[in-house]
Amino acid sequence: MPSENAPVVDRDDRPSRRRFLAMAGAAASASTAGCTGVLPGSGSDDIDEPNEVIVENATAAEAEIAVHVTDADGETLFGYVFALGPERLTSRDGSEVTPARIRAFTPDGVSHAWEYDPDLPIEFDCEPKDIGLTLRDDAIEPWYVC
Repeated sequence: MPSENAPVVDRDDRPSRRRFLAMAGAAASASTAGCTGVLPGSGSDDIDEPNEVIVENATAAEAEIAVHVTDADGETLFGYVFALGPERLTSRDGSEVTPARIRAFTPDGVSHAWEYDPDLPIEFDCEPKDIGLTLRDDAIEPWYVC
């Protein structure tokens, strides 16, 4: 028979959404730091693995960020509208084809377009590189990672 002093734990108790997202953010930070190839089984030798499109909302408000990725012929490789809460990061599989141009924009008029040209150190040995972008209050900052 259980003790009356034992803590009562509801079976439906789960970590809060904030705690879950914090853990997911920590995992994303580790992967964007280039640490995924260090852990056993976390790297991939599959050259046909698609790149990822990683979007971070670094503002204090919810935001929608549209991302459009094309190849050298202007054909769409990836298109998606990310809806993110404040200070959130998420990703989606992109394309197995090396991109040529990336466009990102918000309904508020913040936008950025750039040519795909990752300049990463040799230790980031992957192709194609993952495309990252960070939404600030008045700008979109592009970045790359494996």
